[in-house]
Amino acid sequence: MTITAIQIGLDPDVIDYSSPDFAGFANLSKDTLRAANDQNVARLRAAGYHVDNCLVDFGEAGAAKARDWLGANRYDAVLIGAGIRLVAGNTLLFEAIVNAAHSMQPDCRFVFNREAKATPDDIRRWFPDPHASRR
Repeated sequence: MTITAIQIGLDPDVIDYSSPDFAGFANLSKDTLRAANDQNVARLRAAGYHVDNCLVDFGEAGAAKARDWLGANRYDAVLIGAGIRLVAGNTLLFEAIVNAAHSMQPDCRFVFNREAKATPDDIRRWFPDPHASRR
């Protein structure tokens, strides 16, 4: 069985890139974020993982969308993007997503990237073989 993952990140269309929260991310724009997101998914799929891509809004709307996606399928890994994890103003969104994943996907592993982009090595820390059976 293929290892399944969900990548949850901010929708590039909802971000004010000039705000202090996001101005600190070097060279971040709607286009660069969308390209990085698409490349993350493509790289992970090419490495053999099944990946769903959930792009969310801020606040409760984003938390609700993440809950909907987390409730729709079973995931071995939950990747939460840096724009949610590292921006102080998104702490409640991050908390809501973690708690939803914890209750809806109790056997999942949380995976956090070390750079602005995810790589297959991020998931490989927990799941070295994308085709290994977890359950």
